[in-house]
Formats: sequence, C-alpha cells, structure tokens
Amino acid sequence: MEAPTPQESRKRISLWLVASGIVFIILWLAGAFVLGTMKLMASLMANDSGAASGEEHETLIFGMMGGQLLTGLAGIPAGLAFFWRGWRKRLLWTFLIMLIIGILIQAAAFCNFFPS
Repeated sequence: MEAPTPQESRKRISLWLVASGIVFIILWLAGAFVLGTMKLMASLMANDSGAASGEEHETLIFGMMGGQLLTGLAGIPAGLAFFWRGWRKRLLWTFLIMLIIGILIQAAAFCNFFPS
C-alpha cells in the first residue's frame, strides 16, 4: 500500500471525527480493561477443583490475558481510522487482524484447558 499523498494530508480534518475517534479509543480500552479483569478472575478460578495441571492452568491464564491485550489494543487503529483518511483502509485491516488473532488466541487457550 502506498503512503497518503500530500494533497490528502492537507485536507481539513473534521473536529467531530477526531473527537469521535478519541472517544472510541477510550471506550474500547475501558471496555477491554473491564472484560480483561473479568476474564482474569474467571481464569484464575477455572481450576478450583485441581483437575488440571498447573502448567495447563497457566497456559489458560496467559493465553486469555495475551489475547485480551491484543484485542484491547486493536481499538487504537480503529479509532485512528475515524480521521486518518489516507490510512483508513490499512488501519481497519490492522484492527481486524489484531481482533481476529486475539480472539483466536483466547479460543485456543480455552479449548486447550477444557478439551471436549
């Protein structure tokens, strides 16, 4: 992908788009923090019976938290895409890839801990 042209960079950016992008980033990160806290508590209590080994339990905890961190940080390029017109497509693809990989990491950790 090519960098934005100077003409695209000189276009006036709407203040509402900038404010919306910043609000989106803040809300996404706050929501990710709350969801991450709940996932941490759930993954810490997942092995109360002691049925799984300590290594499997650690894999669950670190997998869930690593995936949650990645999905939380995915909100940053999504918020920037609100007002960076020349980079919008690249930022949205980055958001989508980070979100999908983060969800897949969490699903893999969950499925590894609770095999069918």
